[in-house]
Amino acid sequence: MSERTERIERKQKFNVFDIIIIVVVIAIAAGAYAFTHKAKATETKVLRYSLELNECPEGFSQNIKVGDTLTDNVKNYHMGTVTSVEARPSIRLGEDKINGNVIESTLEGKETVILVVEANVIETASDFKVDGSYVVKAGKDVSVKGNGYAGKGFILTIGR
Repeated sequence: MSERTERIERKQKFNVFDIIIIVVVIAIAAGAYAFTHKAKATETKVLRYSLELNECPEGFSQNIKVGDTLTDNVKNYHMGTVTSVEARPSIRLGEDKINGNVIESTLEGKETVILVVEANVIETASDFKVDGSYVVKAGKDVSVKGNGYAGKGFILTIGR
C-alpha cells in the first residue's frame, strides 16, 4: 500500500451514532444553560390589583364578600383575596349614527363590579405571579370564580 492510501484509511468517518452523540451533548448543554440562567425570583410581596367585571346581572355584587378567595376560571389558579367590592351601573359605548359621536348608554338590569384583590406575589424581571402561577398584568382579560359566582372582565390597575 502506498503512503497516501494509509492516510485515507486512518481518517475517521462520521456515522449515525457519532451524529446522535453530538446532538445529545448539544441538547444537554442547552438544557443546562437554560436551567442555570432563569430569571431570578425575589421575595414574596403583597400586591393589590383591581378587576372590573362587566355586564353582570343587577345585584351580582351582593354575592361577593370581602375576604372571598378568587380563582381563575380557566386554569384554576389562585388569584388572591377580595378586599373591596364596588358596584356601578353598566355602561356601553356606542356610536351616534346621526352626528358620528361616541355616546355612553346605560344597560338596564346590568352592573359593573369593581373588585380590589390582595395577593402574595413573586416579582420577576417581567411580571408578578400569584403563588408562582397566575400572572397579573394590567389590561389582561380575566375569568374569575368565587364561592357561588363567576364573571368576566379585565385587570384595571396594579399597585402595592
